[in-house]
Amino acid sequence: MIPFLVAVLVLVVVGTLLWKVMAAQAAQAGHDGGPGGMVEDAPTGPTRQQAPRRPQRPRRPVAPDDDPEFLRSLDEKIQREDPPSA
Repeated sequence: MIPFLVAVLVLVVVGTLLWKVMAAQAAQAGHDGGPGGMVEDAPTGPTRQQAPRRPQRPRRPVAPDDDPEFLRSLDEKIQREDPPSA
């Protein structure tokens, strides 16, 4: 049982290393279709069309409790009406 697990572990490690080496060679070849390279236009899996972009909506107004200008004006109004007593 243990030799089987060791063999599986070794195969996984060797496979991962080979995958990394092949990916590095493909990147170094510049994806030009040369030896070790890939053709850029070749599909590598299911292709999907991009969804059409929606037109951007105008910005919605900010709620008063999120609007810094409104909060600042509210603070100023409160200070004018009720000055702090010392």
